[in-house]
Amino acid sequence: MYYYFGLMAVLGILIMIGYRYRLVTTLFALLWTALYLMQKSGYNNHHYLVLLICWLMVLMPANRNLSVDAYLNKSIKTNYCEQWIYWLFIIQIGIVYFFAAASKLTPDWYSGKFIEIRFSRWSMHPSLGFIYGNKVFQLFISYAGIAFDFLIVPLLLCRRTRALAVIASVLFHLFNSFTFHIGIFPYLSIAFLLLFIDPATLRRLFLRQHTAPEKTIVNLQPGNYRIKLLFFYSYLLVQLFMPMRYLLYPGNVFWTEEGYRMSWKMMLRTKSGTVYFKVKDPITKQEWKEEPGKIFQLPHMMWLSGSPDIIWQYAQRIKRNYQAKGVPNPEVYAIGKVSMNRKTAQALVDSTVNLAAEKWRPFAHSDWIVPFKGK
Repeated sequence: MYYYFGLMAVLGILIMIGYRYRLVTTLFALLWTALYLMQKSGYNNHHYLVLLICWLMVLMPANRNLSVDAYLNKSIKTNYCEQWIYWLFIIQIGIVYFFAAASKLTPDWYSGKFIEIRFSRWSMHPSLGFIYGNKVFQLFISYAGIAFDFLIVPLLLCRRTRALAVIASVLFHLFNSFTFHIGIFPYLSIAFLLLFIDPATLRRLFLRQHTAPEKTIVNLQPGNYRIKLLFFYSYLLVQLFMPMRYLLYPGNVFWTEEGYRMSWKMMLRTKSGTVYFKVKDPITKQEWKEEPGKIFQLPHMMWLSGSPDIIWQYAQRIKRNYQAKGVPNPEVYAIGKVSMNRKTAQALVDSTVNLAAEKWRPFAHSDWIVPFKGK
C-alpha cells in the first residue's frame, strides 16, 4: 500500500502540472476508486466526494492552458471554460451542502445532543473545555451548521454577499478541521471557493502576466452539444436521487444503514456496541462461538457491530470458513447490542435469524434488522 499511495502521489503531481492529463487522471481515478472500495469499514462521505471529483476531472479540459500538455501541443491551448463545466461543479457542491443541511433536521441535532457528544473530549480540555462544554455554544454550533449548509451556496453566488460568504466559509471549515480532524474535506471545500470568484479577479490576483480574455466562461460550444447536455442532466439526476433513496426503505436510516452511504449524511450519528456470532451445525447440533472482537481492532469492531450489511458479510465469511472445515450447511446467528447517539443499547440484528441462509438484497429492506426503538 505504500507503493500504491506513492504512485498516487506521483500521478497527483502530473495532474498538477498537466502532463498527459487524460491518461493520468484516468489512472488516478481508477486507483482512488479501488481505494474507496477497499475500506468499507472506513467509509466517509468525503471520500465519496473525492471519487466523484476524480471521475469528473477525467472528462474536464483542465489541461488546455498553463499546462505541460498545452506547452507541448499548442493546438489544444484555449483560455475559456464552457458554462456547463462551471455549473456542473457549482451544482454538485450545492447538492452536497443542501442534503447535508436537510439531514441535520433531526431531534439529536437541533437539540444539540449530537454536538455535545462530538464535543465531549474537547469539553475536558484544560484551556478550551469551558467553551466546548458550554450548552449555549453547542446549540449555536448546531444551528449555525444548519444555516451554513443551507445558505452558503446562494450567498456565494450573490455578488453582494460573496465576500462575507467566503470569509464565513473559510472560518467554518477551519473550525471543523481543528475540532473534528476530518481530513482533507475542509481544505477541499475552501478550494471550491475559487469556482465562485470571478475569473477576472483570479487572473488579476494570481496570473497578472497573462492577458485576460473578455470572457473566460462562455456558452456551450457546437462540438458534441447534445452529448454534453445529456451527460450534464443525467449526472445531476443521479446525484439528486442517491441522497433520497433512503426514503425507499422503512425505518431510521441512521440505524438500518439502508440508503445511508453516498447520501451526504455527514457527522450525524455515532454508534457503539458489541457483537458475536453463534455457529450451529444443524445435523450434529454442535455449536461454536465466534468472537470477532478477539481478531479485529476497536475501530473495525465499531463498524462491524453497528452496520447490518457488514454483520451479514461477516456471517457469510464464517459460513464459508465452516464449510471449508467440513460443516456443509452451518447456521450463523449474530448476537449483540448497539447504542446510537448514546441512547439505550438495543439489538440491531434479529438473533433468531440464520444469516448464513439470508440473501443480500441491496434494493429491498432486510427484515432481519430490528427496528430502532426511539426517536
